[in-house]
Amino acid sequence: MRLSKLALCLASVSLPVMAETTSADQPLLTTSLDAITVTATRTQKTALNSAQAVNVITSENIEQLLSTTVFDSLIAVPNVTATGGPRSGGQKFSVRGFNDAEDVLVSVDGAIQTFEKYRMGSFFGDAELYRSVSIKRGPSTVLHGGGALGGVVEMELKDASDFLAPEQTAGAKVKLGHHGNNNENNGTVYAYARPTESLDLLASYVKRESDDFELSNGQTLENSAIEAESILLKGEYYLTENSLFGLSYTQSEDAQRTEFNTTDPGAWGTVYRVVKQSVTNLSYELNPANNPYVDLTVRLGNTQSHVTESDGQGMLEDYIGVESHYEYNINTLDIMNTSVLGMHALTYGVQYSNKERLGEKQSYPCVEYNPQTYACLEYASDLTYSEMGSQPGGEQKRLGVYIQDEFTWQALTLTGGVRYEKYRTTPTKMFDSRYPELDTKVEHSKVVPAFTANYQFTEQFALFASYQQGFRAPLIDELYDLYNGRNPNLELETENSQNQEIGMSYQTRNVFSDVDSLTGRVIYFDTQVDDEIQSNTSSVTNPAPAPRYNNSGENDRDGFELEVNYAHRVGYVNISYSEISGEDKNGEPLWYLPANKLSVSGELMFFDDALRTGISIQDVAARTLLAYDSASSSYQETEQASYTLVGLNASWDINDNWNARLAVDNLFDKEYQVMAGTGGAIGDYGVGRNIKTQLSFKF
Repeated sequence: MRLSKLALCLASVSLPVMAETTSADQPLLTTSLDAITVTATRTQKTALNSAQAVNVITSENIEQLLSTTVFDSLIAVPNVTATGGPRSGGQKFSVRGFNDAEDVLVSVDGAIQTFEKYRMGSFFGDAELYRSVSIKRGPSTVLHGGGALGGVVEMELKDASDFLAPEQTAGAKVKLGHHGNNNENNGTVYAYARPTESLDLLASYVKRESDDFELSNGQTLENSAIEAESILLKGEYYLTENSLFGLSYTQSEDAQRTEFNTTDPGAWGTVYRVVKQSVTNLSYELNPANNPYVDLTVRLGNTQSHVTESDGQGMLEDYIGVESHYEYNINTLDIMNTSVLGMHALTYGVQYSNKERLGEKQSYPCVEYNPQTYACLEYASDLTYSEMGSQPGGEQKRLGVYIQDEFTWQALTLTGGVRYEKYRTTPTKMFDSRYPELDTKVEHSKVVPAFTANYQFTEQFALFASYQQGFRAPLIDELYDLYNGRNPNLELETENSQNQEIGMSYQTRNVFSDVDSLTGRVIYFDTQVDDEIQSNTSSVTNPAPAPRYNNSGENDRDGFELEVNYAHRVGYVNISYSEISGEDKNGEPLWYLPANKLSVSGELMFFDDALRTGISIQDVAARTLLAYDSASSSYQETEQASYTLVGLNASWDINDNWNARLAVDNLFDKEYQVMAGTGGAIGDYGVGRNIKTQLSFKF
């Protein structure tokens, strides 16, 4: 990749990073690179000192923008964005151009979450539930497992300690908000308590209702209204000062008539869709103060993602039937310990997951249809239950073991790790009965290494480099897909990647005064993907009954990421820039990669931080892609226009108990189009100006 003139210019002037402040009577100054992360690195570090591409979005960042979903808070993270439309349940994470659910590993308090359904998003939790979102860009397979080719997104739920004052034993907080664009009314209630010194309790309820969005081109996005609610229940019991049990349950539900296709533009028809996602977690932590050999975490999680569709209208009436139901049920066990042995910090563990995928349909089969319009002319009289051919069911079990050694000698830190992982995938009994002559149970295994070197040349300046391998096993639907009369492909192999990174960081304080700090990080990465699993439904190049999926793809992508943060006692400025390019094995560009992105955000604080005012600017460059041209019935090279969005925000602590917030998205009502969720196409127009207000009080 050739770095643009803007990238080279920014790199030449922006290496600095940041730190804390100096005098005892001043608060610590922190920026986004100072945020502490544990989940992404498995050992406690700041994002800057992790020597990896890690970012942490805090609950304050989420509240600052009055975000509805965590996707609203990705503006400042390099090479991370959301793909899909603004409709509820239509977005997915895109990390360095990996934008499929199977390539970005997502978890909530350690419980794996995934959802894969045609023309739908992959994550549905409300932003009000989370205290932090840690994002690791690039493969993180050794520590987190297969399926992290693009990166890892780990969310931590809020708990009572986020609300309780030092001597407080119980309290409540209420938020009431309104979004002007879609006339959304929302409310959140938190109740928290510490009935004993050993027990923390939190309960929360979030409710949102709205009309349809108004887009930046002035049109209304039909069937985009929101009717959602979420709950969070969480308790932590301290057995001793060094050990605790935790139990949490969260559930989000969204129900309304919506477009079947929530990720891309185009008329597909509408359905009444109910989306319910729940996560249950049981955890145990043990960290004896005087025992360097034990820093143990055990987590047992269960995630259930259920989607029910009914009352299909338009071209989908027969496809939906009376009711279609899709499920992902995932159990996760994660056991990890860190032992410090002199200059070595050994992190090792076992991870197990069991993923069940279901797709079922209730319908009156069509016995006669019009071959020109595909409309059904006559239905059978008996209601039938069948598996969805487009959503093959099955079960996939995963077992992984890993060890990582972090060796520190003076200014040099070397981190090396290795992971072994094994998969066993089985189809449903109905699928088995169709192929009695085949052994439909499939196994895959893989060993992958990772290595990182970090050298701290001075107290301010460091260089780091890393090499990481990644992989993902074939999905249930890739193995057992029977699209349009095709055979399954039980011979699929794992998809593999290699990622190299090199970067540098700089941090200093007292830049212009004795109450400021400056931090920065620049990273160059190169990622190669081999044996890429691709879909080919062409009757010319892959005629039926040949399997739809095969390991025929390869691609190579590289990119540049820059972050600069300046903090002063009265405010801060954050700058991030990213660009990425790549090509496939035929030398063709990867059309689905995101555009270059420059983000600038800042905040000023007044009256002892009681009043805060902020601004955010996001400049997204034009990008070239392939788009379908109906006139020529072929794909043609086209360009998605660049755009710049400006946002404002303000927060006023009226007193110790009352707070008022304001956030304005797309201040100048700029017309722009988002990146679609399928194939990187040009998506819907983005949301027009949205003025959001919130009043909160606690007692």
